[in-house]
Amino acid sequence: MLWCSLLAAAAAALSLRNPPIRRLRVALPAAPPGSGTQAPDRRSEVWTSPWFAAALGAFAVTRFVPGWQGLALGLVVALGVRHWIQGLECAADKRRRVLMARDLPFSVDLVVAALEAGRPPGLVLGLVGEAVGGPLGEELAAARARLDLGVDPATLWHDMAQHAVLAPLGRSFARATQTGAPMTVVLSRCVEDLRRARRAEAQRVARSVGVQSAAPLGACFLPAFILVGIVPTTVGAFRSFVL
Repeated sequence: MLWCSLLAAAAAALSLRNPPIRRLRVALPAAPPGSGTQAPDRRSEVWTSPWFAAALGAFAVTRFVPGWQGLALGLVVALGVRHWIQGLECAADKRRRVLMARDLPFSVDLVVAALEAGRPPGLVLGLVGEAVGGPLGEELAAARARLDLGVDPATLWHDMAQHAVLAPLGRSFARATQTGAPMTVVLSRCVEDLRRARRAEAQRVARSVGVQSAAPLGACFLPAFILVGIVPTTVGAFRSFVL
């Protein structure tokens, strides 16, 4: 069983590595035929697939448990490993979104400052991505890469507006492009909205923590309430009844 655990852990590690590379492959347009650019290696996607981890876990079980019992147990282990890895991926994606949302207001501030200095939007996204780093920096670098490859800015702003975290930035760029308003003015309003939403979210989390902590605190004080309030009253009533 030790080898089964080790193989399942190795498969999980393979399935969770290099998510930014896969996102960048999706974001960048495909290379035209005859351009000499090699297509992405699909074998790496097989190695990092949750199904590969599930198959590896099932194979490990069947190697140590023979017969039909091994096949049945291997199927159960395969489904369990796949479900576990998908849960890890969901947790990693949630953590990534939290980090991006945390860095977004400051990053948009940097974008406004760079635009006021006369830099083009594509260069600004790349510079801010390098300065910020992390998940948000990777997304901004991918956006600049698309612009460098000739993607229409309106298309990029539209795609960015569909992003779970970058939607306010994409909508602001698109609004400035369509209306002709200064990008710095529109993005400054975007920063204010982001900070206002962040403050509201912080207040909501604080209120939820207060509500969730009420029950544990009540459970902590319950024994003291019973010993100090209920037990003496019950004992006194019982003594008076006996006497």
